[in-house]
Amino acid sequence: MSEVTPDLIAELYLRAEPYWHTRSGEIHMPQAYAYAQALLRAHPEASAGTVLAAILLHDVGYARVPEETHHQGLADAPSGWQPDITRLHEQEGVKLARELLSELRYPAALVGPILTIIGGHDSTSGEAHSLEDAIVKDADKLWRFGARGVEICRGWMGMTFEDFTAYVEAKIPTWFHTAEGARLARLTLDRARREHRETEPGETEHRETP
Repeated sequence: MSEVTPDLIAELYLRAEPYWHTRSGEIHMPQAYAYAQALLRAHPEASAGTVLAAILLHDVGYARVPEETHHQGLADAPSGWQPDITRLHEQEGVKLARELLSELRYPAALVGPILTIIGGHDSTSGEAHSLEDAIVKDADKLWRFGARGVEICRGWMGMTFEDFTAYVEAKIPTWFHTAEGARLARLTLDRARREHRETEPGETEHRETP
């Protein structure tokens, strides 16, 4: 990671974590981070310093968005999607990420690409402008395919387990930008379905991260 050392990433993780406690971010963010690491192993040519910072910070903007509007920023939300909320959390996320990266003296050459990814990770989810952007977008989506993500997200959308897993499975061809992301989505969803069949409700073991 050149100038981006493991210690620097660890410090950024600690700085970002207090801003994760919205929209189940305390669950989503560590899982997305683990998926980003898995995708980086499949794409060693990508800038790990860019990807890891962007995934740790991509949703921090929700900490500065009124809580009662959070689920309106979810595409396909049953109450209706509000694109302005999606954009607001990206814009606030860029501001907060810039502050945190500046405090840590993060390598200046990476800050611009990181902020660009954060500023469009949801509103431009259908396209990726770089390999790093693709990895972050894939890692962000992957948590919805694991056992715990399924339970949380289907609750947000008012869907049964079967309906939600069918919904995300159908999204794989359009949501994922890397072949590895799509492969992990299918693998993780298969595991979630297997656990759902084998375990009584409320007793699912959560082993979805790679």
